[in-house]
Amino acid sequence: MSGGGKGGGSTSKQEIPKWVEEPSKRNLRRAEVAQQIGYQPYIGPDLAAFSPAQEAARDNTYGAAAAYGLGTPTKSGLPEATDFGGGITGYSSFPMFDQAREEMRARDPNSAAIYDSLFGDQNPQADGNEFRGNAARGGSGRSSLGRKMQKAGRFGAVGSLF
Repeated sequence: MSGGGKGGGSTSKQEIPKWVEEPSKRNLRRAEVAQQIGYQPYIGPDLAAFSPAQEAARDNTYGAAAAYGLGTPTKSGLPEATDFGGGITGYSSFPMFDQAREEMRARDPNSAAIYDSLFGDQNPQADGNEFRGNAARGGSGRSSLGRKMQKAGRFGAVGSLF
C-alpha cells in the first residue's frame, strides 16, 4: 500500500514564448471581428438551366412523340431559370433559404434574437479599436441582447453560454 500525501509539493510554471505571444493576440483580435459575421449562405446558381440547344432537342423529342400520337407534357415542369449574368442561367436554392429564414423570424422572434446575439455585441461601444469585442472592453463577453435576455430569465439552463 502506498502512503500517499507524504512528501513535499512542487510548482511548475508554463510560459508562452515571446515570439508566439503577439501573433496569438492578433489572431484572437481577428477572431473577435470574424465572429461578428453571420452565416454566409451561397447565393449563386446550384443547378445549370438547359441551354437553348437542349431546349430545342427537348421540343423536337416532344414533337416526334406527338407525331406518333403519344402524349407529351405541355410544360417542362421546371420553374423559369434565373439569369445570373455572363450568359449563366440556372436555379438557386437561396430564395427558398431566405424565405425559410424570414418565416422562422416571424414565427419565433425570440429564437431569432438569440441566434443573432451569438454574432457579437448588438450595441457596441466604440473605443477606437475595431478589433476589440465586448469582452475586450471589460464587458461580460455577452451581447447587449444576450445580457438583457439573461436578466429576463429567457435562457434557462443555457444562460451561461451568453
